[in-house]
Amino acid sequence: MLSVTATYFFALIVYVHGAGEISILQTPDSLIFSGQEQLELSTVKNVLSAALGFTVPEGPRWSGLVVSDPFHFADAVVVVSVPGVPSLDSIQGRTYPLSTDEPLQDTWRSLSWRLMDRFPTATNLTLNYLSLDQLTEAEELYGKLGSRDTPTVEYLKPSLLEDKAFIEQVNLMDAITAKLADKGVVNDGVPDAHWYTVTGLHSLIDTYGGQSKQVNEAKRLLSSSILLLSEVFNTAYNDKVLFAVISSDVVHTRRFKRATDEAPGENDKDDED
Repeated sequence: MLSVTATYFFALIVYVHGAGEISILQTPDSLIFSGQEQLELSTVKNVLSAALGFTVPEGPRWSGLVVSDPFHFADAVVVVSVPGVPSLDSIQGRTYPLSTDEPLQDTWRSLSWRLMDRFPTATNLTLNYLSLDQLTEAEELYGKLGSRDTPTVEYLKPSLLEDKAFIEQVNLMDAITAKLADKGVVNDGVPDAHWYTVTGLHSLIDTYGGQSKQVNEAKRLLSSSILLLSEVFNTAYNDKVLFAVISSDVVHTRRFKRATDEAPGENDKDDED
């Protein structure tokens, strides 16, 4: 019983201090990101809100962001979230370690609620959330999207279900990038928020392992597509966008905790037998 209790305690610690990272790819000149101080995922919503010029609740200070011009903030925040993954490894930008203490969806909910609270009567408030495994929802947001050629891959196999699903998500991101490059965005003075979730990499890690050739190739493909998307958004918002990539293994750590939660009951039953 002692070993089970110890395992449960360890799992709880892993959950609280799960691995993750946030990378800043684009930022207005008025916002300076520096250092390498870790921050909690639950603090990211405050960083994103501060980038838009919002007053944020009092809490532990994070030294990574300095506002050099309090009269000019970001016109938009764009986030690509990658759940179930501690790091993309090859992503560009300034990167900070994350303590993944809450689900990624909570960060989006808090950010969107703050925007709605700040602009309760705005009819032109843009809050776009899209999981990249949802083509229909993507075309509801952006209109008809052009098809993309399957990227050249060495280890991923488009004939396999998990590989195909991931490649389709990268292709959808590329199609959105092409549409935004062509049509741009409506920059109307009301801050915007765009949030994209890439679910397919998590499945590849579960299938092949985090250090597999397939996953490393997938990370390179995704990182390249994210960089292009960030550049298009930066152009669309006239260099006044905060573009961030957040990876978090909170999905895996929560799953591990649930599995160990069941262990005491199972062991107790064995003891009774």
